[in-house]
Amino acid sequence: MRRCGECRLCCNVFPLPAIDKPAGRWCRLLGPGGCTVHDRGQPEVCSRYACYWLEHESLPEESRPDRVGMVVTESGTVTVGGRELPVLVINLVEPDSDRGPAARAMIEDFLADGMAALLLHGPDMRIVYDRARYAAISPDAIEAAFRYERSQDAEELRRLGAVEEGFRPLARAEAEERPEKS
Repeated sequence: MRRCGECRLCCNVFPLPAIDKPAGRWCRLLGPGGCTVHDRGQPEVCSRYACYWLEHESLPEESRPDRVGMVVTESGTVTVGGRELPVLVINLVEPDSDRGPAARAMIEDFLADGMAALLLHGPDMRIVYDRARYAAISPDAIEAAFRYERSQDAEELRRLGAVEEGFRPLARAEAEERPEKS
C-alpha cells in the first residue's frame, strides 16, 4: 500500500470528537513530520483509516488528496431500489479553488464507473450518481439509503471517537423520512 507522503488532508477535513477536533480545522496532534501519536495507535480511528488514494495504487500521484483538494473514502455499498451502488464519501476542502477542476474530473470518473458519491463540504451535503444508469431510483430513495447506511456504523464510530456520543443508528423508517430543509 502507498504511504501518505506529505499529504495530511485527512487531519483537517474530518471531525474527531474524541480529541475535540472539529471538521475543517487542523488537528492539534499534527507535527512537522505528521501525526505525533499515529504510530502509537491513537486515536484508533486515525491509525485504522486509509483514504481511497492510498488503497488504489492505480490512481496517479496527481490525484493525491492534498493535490486535488478532497479526501475520498470508500464506504461500501447502499442497497436502494433492489440495486447495490458502490459508495464513496468525498470531503471537499475548497470546491471553488484552482484544484476544483481536478476534483470535478475525478468525481466524474467515479460516477462513470457506476459509483454513487456523498459530497461533503463543511455542513453542506450533496449526493451525486449517474441518474441515467440508475434512472429507476428516485433521488429521495438514494438519500434515505445513504442516511440509513451511514447511521448503521454508529457503535463502531462512537468506539473509535469519530462521532459524538449521541450519534445513533436510524431505523429504516426514520431514514426514509424527509428531513426538514432549513
